[in-house]
Amino acid sequence: MVQDVGSILAVDFGSVTTRAVLIDVVDGAYRLIARAEERTTDNFPASDLDVGLDRVLRQLTEVTGRRFRDEAGAMISPERKDRSGVDLFAITASLGRPLQAVIVGLVPDVSIASALRAIEGTYIEVNATLTLDDKRDQEEQLNAILLSYPDVIFLVGGTERGAERSVMRLAEVIRLSVSLASKARRPIVIYAGNSALREPMEALFGNLTTFIVAENIRPSLHEERLDSARLKLGDAFNQYKESRDQTFAMLGKMSQTGVLPTAQGYTILADYLGKTQTGGIALIDMGSANSTFAFSSGKGHLLSSIRPDLGLGHSAPQLLASVGLDAVREWLPFTASSTELTNYAYNKSLRPMTIPMSLRDLYIEHALLRAGIRAMITRANPEWENLPMTVSRIILAGAALTKTGHPAYDVLLAMDALQPVGIVSLSQDPFALIPAMGAIAPYAPDAVVQLLDETNLVRLGTALIPTGNLRKERTAVDVIIHENGEKLRYAVDGGHVFVYPIPVGQSVEVRIRCARGVTINGKRRFKMTIEGGAMGLMIDARSRPLKLGDVTMRSVMMPKWVQEATGDLLQDIDPKWLEAVEDVQEVADKARDKRRSEIRKNQKPAKADKKGKADKNKKSNAKNAKKDELSELMSDDALESLLDDEEDEQDELGALRNALS
Repeated sequence: MVQDVGSILAVDFGSVTTRAVLIDVVDGAYRLIARAEERTTDNFPASDLDVGLDRVLRQLTEVTGRRFRDEAGAMISPERKDRSGVDLFAITASLGRPLQAVIVGLVPDVSIASALRAIEGTYIEVNATLTLDDKRDQEEQLNAILLSYPDVIFLVGGTERGAERSVMRLAEVIRLSVSLASKARRPIVIYAGNSALREPMEALFGNLTTFIVAENIRPSLHEERLDSARLKLGDAFNQYKESRDQTFAMLGKMSQTGVLPTAQGYTILADYLGKTQTGGIALIDMGSANSTFAFSSGKGHLLSSIRPDLGLGHSAPQLLASVGLDAVREWLPFTASSTELTNYAYNKSLRPMTIPMSLRDLYIEHALLRAGIRAMITRANPEWENLPMTVSRIILAGAALTKTGHPAYDVLLAMDALQPVGIVSLSQDPFALIPAMGAIAPYAPDAVVQLLDETNLVRLGTALIPTGNLRKERTAVDVIIHENGEKLRYAVDGGHVFVYPIPVGQSVEVRIRCARGVTINGKRRFKMTIEGGAMGLMIDARSRPLKLGDVTMRSVMMPKWVQEATGDLLQDIDPKWLEAVEDVQEVADKARDKRRSEIRKNQKPAKADKKGKADKNKKSNAKNAKKDELSELMSDDALESLLDDEEDEQDELGALRNALS
């Protein structure tokens, strides 16, 4: 698939923002030439993605003078002699709801586990799984598939020269479920199992629905191949979007790559960097509707987590529901009711483009961010809940981690959420280059390698994170910085953050001496050269995992950390914010639960020969329970009228059912 590609245009359609980057060859190497950004226009009032695309193309034309579309509105490709158009036009997208999937395989710990790792490269929610040892009968299995309303059914299982009859038996169940679905809603079927069954599978599904074949993800019990399956899942994402959205269909035909999931770029890049660089690499992006995390240990071990339920805009309510109120409160330096947090999340989902307008809102926004990222990385590797992450490079993406207004604050958020240790190099991708790399990798792999130069990504700097006996208010690290012939000495206490700005293009020599019982990458003393960046050098002498304490302790520590990182004035927490607040929602929930418990306790079992009286008592108790719940919201007369009308309606429905039967 590798082609002779010169100029490249890559466009990423996010839930809130559409970003475009123009890449071309300069002095024999690929470079980022220009970028543009506009609001995504898939919803009201435009309801047409092409409007946003046209806007970013106009911006690029103004900057470069290059024309991208012909008179008919079609993309010009390949590039013409007058420098109009591009050789490769790539599209990635993360907007819209995720695909719903059912995974069918032989063994949960083998084929199903591999399938789950494969789908983490795209926006897919697994609603059901079906295995060979499933105890449900065929009717229950069919219902499980049909009631999941899948967009994709992912069939795996059978090593090469392995099981065949068992896989075909599962395929027959899938075929029956697909045939029962309406033609307009039939799911895409992807097969990534025993290659000997490809022709029988084609015969089963070829004339029934869209059928896609990938390489066997488990050719043997000890071998796993996920690349082909991930690409085919990306194709399924593309086909699904095109079938549901005419604009996507049009854009997919204009692009040589189709419409690929944005998250694919993160897994591809993490996998590549993990194989070519020493130390671990982590990429993190929390968007408005979806979040992506990819990690490679540097030994070919790749972890990824794609969460379509975690986002700071469209998916803010789902994020809050997923991580829980207490997980968010742990990152707040003040008391907050569930009503306040819920209202903030829902308002954010209605207006995802808004930014926090007060200090209190800012803390809530970033508490959601930290809690969401913690949930995402601990799902990828449960050990990180209690053990620190060892990583040598972190790349931050998405507006939440690249546009706070201060690069050191961006890094502080990353340190809080990821909690790494050691010597960490940090970069940012505010231009959506990473999704572009994932899309163009099969066509121009050289471009991916050359674009990783930190002149294209934004270099933030270096963070040093010690481990060991970090005692609060006691010197943990002594720092000597040699700059311009001067020797500057600093002492960093345990529980605190130190930032030394080093401009881009400059470098300084740093000597580190750790206190007894404290090390950085296993060393107490060392020297190194630190390259400059938007932030410079950070020493994070806080314990791992972070000990946040109670709300009173957080109200002192968290504002201090922000001041130490950014150099801004200390923003003290208002003492009134620490006062206990009456949570109306929690009080109402407890009262409701108490009333229901009392009602259940007072109910007496009815005798078999007095069925009519028992039904009447049951109906009366139900009516009283509902009346108790609504009594505080309505007047007595209105409440009785409402319940009587509802009771009459239920009686009419019952009579109708009896007549029909």
